[in-house]
Amino acid sequence: MKKVTSLFIAVVTVAIAAMVVFYSCGKQDMENSLISENQEVLMSTDDQIFLENLVNFRNKVNFIRSNPELKSGEVMAVDEAINQVEALFNATYGFPDEQYGKTKTDSSVIQIAVNDYGMVVLDDVVAKFDEIINLVTQYYYGSGFENKGFLLLDLEKGEIINGQLVINLRSVTGEMDNNWEPFGPDDDWLYGYNLGRCDYSQDTTDAAEEIQKAVNRNKPLISPPYGYRFVYVLDDLITLDYDVLTNYPAPENPPPANYMDYLIFYVTEAAGQFTQGVEDCLIPDEMNFHFEGEKTVIYQNLPVELNKPQNWTFMECNLIGRSIRDVNNNLIYYHKNYLTYAYRYLVPVSIIEPPIDL
Repeated sequence: MKKVTSLFIAVVTVAIAAMVVFYSCGKQDMENSLISENQEVLMSTDDQIFLENLVNFRNKVNFIRSNPELKSGEVMAVDEAINQVEALFNATYGFPDEQYGKTKTDSSVIQIAVNDYGMVVLDDVVAKFDEIINLVTQYYYGSGFENKGFLLLDLEKGEIINGQLVINLRSVTGEMDNNWEPFGPDDDWLYGYNLGRCDYSQDTTDAAEEIQKAVNRNKPLISPPYGYRFVYVLDDLITLDYDVLTNYPAPENPPPANYMDYLIFYVTEAAGQFTQGVEDCLIPDEMNFHFEGEKTVIYQNLPVELNKPQNWTFMECNLIGRSIRDVNNNLIYYHKNYLTYAYRYLVPVSIIEPPIDL
């Protein structure tokens, strides 16, 4: 009888242990199990790896928020923490698949404690996540846009000073605009510095900003399959300054010099003719040419040059008209490009819900 009882107890013990293991899988495993065979076919391996990491981090954040009295003691590598916070924030609050005309960029700096091994405490990461939400929300509602949408959050690792890691924050809010029109006969603009039209009749915008608006408004939008959404992980910001714009000559370069010589606006005294109010004024033909030129560089040249995968996608641009003198003291007028790209991942909305407004 004793042997039977012991055996019975052993069997029950194993069964209970198995149940504990099963239920301790937690919400993450349950959510991952929602991915059907059909979903697995649609989602690439990279999509599934990204989804697993995002859900895992989201669950940890939610647990710590729900149980503030409990200290996990878990630590994360700095790079992982920054990437996960950025990805979860953009997945939760970002609307990058809208078309925007104007955009407003806000910048700030936050700090987080780092130990001697370059690790950060998960509880501190969650606290900084909430701090970022509050900060970006202020930027968002202070944008001055009526029909606004949050476009992206970009976090970049800085230096460690006295045990505190500096994180540079870039927040971009956009004004939704689906009414894109090409540049017409009255669209002649001075190259930069908010100088306005070529007759100086307007002084709140310039050629660079107007081309920027057109590029952002005309961004191709791709719809995900039913039941899915796209989530984006930002790549490093790409800056095209005057010293690289000559790498993109116009396929056809008819005279005169300094007239649509390069895909991105670039004129220089070194080319010869250089008259105030002429070379620095972009007439409608030039506006349309450089609009198309920006698109060529953004969508065709850079992905090939940088050997990027197919899920690397353009997010937004910030064009600034500038002037500078080269080493030979030749004056240059040009459009400096700040280009944001991201890696696009397909995820089921049953696991990662659509974004919400800040």
